[in-house]
Amino acid sequence: MAADAVVILVGDTSAALEAMVAPVRRRLSRAGWSRKTHDPFIAVFAPTQGRLEITRGLDGHGVLVGEVFDGDGHALSPTARAVLGLRRLDTAGARAVCSERWGRYLLVRRIDGNVAVLRDPSGALECVVWRKRGVTLISTSAAAVIDPWLPDHIAIDWDQLADGISRPGDYRHRLPLLGLEPVAGGALRTHGAGVNRVEQIWKPAEIYRRRRDRPPPDLRAVVERSVRALAGDRRWVVEVSGGLDSAIVTAALTADQRGQAVAWVNHYVDHPEGDERAYARAVADRHGLALTEVRRDGLRLDAARLTQSAEGFRPATNDIDPDYNDDIADRIEAPGAWGSLTGQGGDAVFFQMPSLLIGLDELRERGLRARPRVLHRVSRWLRRSLWPTALAQAWREDRHGRADWAHPWTDDLAGVPPAKALQIAVLSFCQSFQGPSVRSRLGPCVNPLLSQPVMEAGLALSTVDLTWGGRDRAMVRAAFADALPPSILERRSKGELGAYYGGAVAGRLGFLRDYLLGGALAEAGLIDHRLEDRLDRDILLWRGGHSDILSLALTEAWLRRWRARLAQRPV
Repeated sequence: MAADAVVILVGDTSAALEAMVAPVRRRLSRAGWSRKTHDPFIAVFAPTQGRLEITRGLDGHGVLVGEVFDGDGHALSPTARAVLGLRRLDTAGARAVCSERWGRYLLVRRIDGNVAVLRDPSGALECVVWRKRGVTLISTSAAAVIDPWLPDHIAIDWDQLADGISRPGDYRHRLPLLGLEPVAGGALRTHGAGVNRVEQIWKPAEIYRRRRDRPPPDLRAVVERSVRALAGDRRWVVEVSGGLDSAIVTAALTADQRGQAVAWVNHYVDHPEGDERAYARAVADRHGLALTEVRRDGLRLDAARLTQSAEGFRPATNDIDPDYNDDIADRIEAPGAWGSLTGQGGDAVFFQMPSLLIGLDELRERGLRARPRVLHRVSRWLRRSLWPTALAQAWREDRHGRADWAHPWTDDLAGVPPAKALQIAVLSFCQSFQGPSVRSRLGPCVNPLLSQPVMEAGLALSTVDLTWGGRDRAMVRAAFADALPPSILERRSKGELGAYYGGAVAGRLGFLRDYLLGGALAEAGLIDHRLEDRLDRDILLWRGGHSDILSLALTEAWLRRWRARLAQRPV
């Protein structure tokens, strides 16, 4: 069970709600779940030891789940939360919530006999909606305890599953399960008898298009406000990877908040390219922290461990490193920490991706006023020519690559130049970091750099400004220059764990061959016939491909688990 698990049931009538709840009460109680609200039309169930704050609307027709902050980063008071649960969730009301508030939340409201669901723009909490026998159900969790509530016609969506397998590791918004509707971050979905509509209220492209109507964001102030609000006064396990983004999260915390952390953790391997302890130690020394260094040695890849990752609505792309997640989970549990803080998402928000498309953004945004020095700096950064033929090739590759973008955030890119569009697509892929993993079973994994205010700051700034001088994440480096060690600021490389993972996967080839070639995916005809050749030690060590194989193993575990769950449902 996940710390962020919750199921909200909204009945068309009180009788329909009671008929849905009554037969499952004992099952929920045995699994450690309890009812959190008691209203005629709305019932909320969550693990008794869960981490989510749950507030009923004052009139009993709405509910707010999760954390909500105002523009200054102050958490809403209980009264303000209850009032927010009264908010009419039509288009105008949802837009107002997204512009005035932010956080890690779901807002649910009965409106005109239907149910409106708003998921916060960051997508920090999963949100899946369906209807069953006069009840609308909204869930952040696919825990097996809710199986009696799943739709009668639920089934594997083989087309969606095959699409995910064709692009292993990518985040797919649509679910490989028929009968369930995912809600994207910043979307408003309305369900009811004969009603099923969705509107994308918060659009990344709209943040970019409105940038000239607002003053440029103060990047450091936004990051500090968001990190500090999400950290609060809780005890965290904090990742210190040795990279820029986790160093920024550490620096953004107040001294008191750093004093509350129960562990500052760096994972390293014996391969020189995967040992970032020198950088992590510099961060720890800068702030007077005691760094916990965890040596990695292989991967736990077996059927039992993979099954632990298979309870989600999607294959668990966020659990691709089981040993890392298990270690963080243990460190949350042992001292009773609230959860874990990471720097994930910073690469996308602050723009780490080296690309000729940045030159195209300069030309698109400034036209005849385009600055030659910008093109020169991009060319020097990439060590590639920026002749028109090279730019034209980059543009063609960009247009071709967009065929793989399958998320509501990338549906509307009108007026968005190509590098900024790439940033939006990568942010949509970063939704995988917000997904469930084993490390979040006892405490949430919080990624402050993927919070709404930080994403909006990055989206409002041109990719040229974000990479000024031909340097990845140049603007945020400058913003935090006085708070980071010189070794982090000046670093141009990133840690590389490909060789380590390749060797770890190669060490488990016996298991993986049996598991994949004789498994449910193969039975369904979804395994590429060339996979057997790729399951070779030399190929893994010299050509790579470990991430694709790990993703396939996670998908195999997911399919096995869901086939078993669906087979056990009463006909």
